[in-house]
Amino acid sequence: MARGVTIKDVAAEAGVSFKTVSNVINGTGSMRESTRERVLAAMDKLNYAINLSARSLKTGTTGLLGLAVFDFSQPFASYLADQVIDYAREYHYGVIINTYGQTEHGLARAMQQANNLGADGWIVFADHALGQHGKLLEQNYPLVLAGDWDAYGKVDQVTMPNVDAMRHTTNRLLDAGCRSIALFGADGELGAQHYRDATEGTQALRVQGYMQAHQEHGLEANMDMLFSWGLLMSDSGVHAVDLMLERGVRPDAIICLNDAMALGALHQLQVRGIRVPDDVQVVGFDNVPETKYATPSLTTIDPHVGSYVRRAVDMLIERIQGYDGPTRVYTSDFTLVERASTKL
Repeated sequence: MARGVTIKDVAAEAGVSFKTVSNVINGTGSMRESTRERVLAAMDKLNYAINLSARSLKTGTTGLLGLAVFDFSQPFASYLADQVIDYAREYHYGVIINTYGQTEHGLARAMQQANNLGADGWIVFADHALGQHGKLLEQNYPLVLAGDWDAYGKVDQVTMPNVDAMRHTTNRLLDAGCRSIALFGADGELGAQHYRDATEGTQALRVQGYMQAHQEHGLEANMDMLFSWGLLMSDSGVHAVDLMLERGVRPDAIICLNDAMALGALHQLQVRGIRVPDDVQVVGFDNVPETKYATPSLTTIDPHVGSYVRRAVDMLIERIQGYDGPTRVYTSDFTLVERASTKL
């Protein structure tokens, strides 16, 4: 039987010590980046596979990161997961993914059961408020919160520039002459004050940016222009178009709070004989890969998910390796990616 490739083989190939290879594998020690790259190249050349069971017994770690997401009903979730997997691989970490569903207690159960799944630490993408001043975040494993809900300073957090991105995008449409801008994905019946006072939550903060842009143009955002139907998925975009048309609303533009809704809206607008962008312009949020291939291709807000993920993974690995400093909050930047669904 052929002998498997060992760390000593990698060290010999790279021309470094056994300890240096071990440091690269475990993300410990200090070395020149050129040395690290040489070791990684040797590992790839020799097809060296890390023995996670042996590593766990020796170090008390598994070399696995956990990612908790609601489910894969929206393209954003798979896009996020792919980014986490790709970047974790650069550290030679694998990734466990746990979907917690969209029920009231799913996230809590997932976080409480995380210790049984073998990851060294978890990135938790929260889709709702944590409540009780974030008591759920008081876990005995390293944890980074992703999403737009308050972490109460208990754990490191990555979030998106929801208000600024929506304000910028709405301003672009207003500057282009649009005066009737519908917003898909939020409930107008909650009232303007609800959104004005919001300090957390994806939908609320994005509506807040939409409202601020109107105010900057001397306009009052009309809450009757907000259309919501269930969860923020593609079929919700279909239903929102139908609801909007049933109410006799024919806007200059539609901003959707995520790309899933925008893709559904694009489809249904065409079914209903409404031309995009000639009759109405459409904008999404997330810049998932599918948006480039929509018909027409979708203008969307890119919240720089790559940097969002890299910061989350970096902070989590730092915690796993013993960093015990103050909690940190990272907010990604954004770019409005203009495609064929608008004429800005």
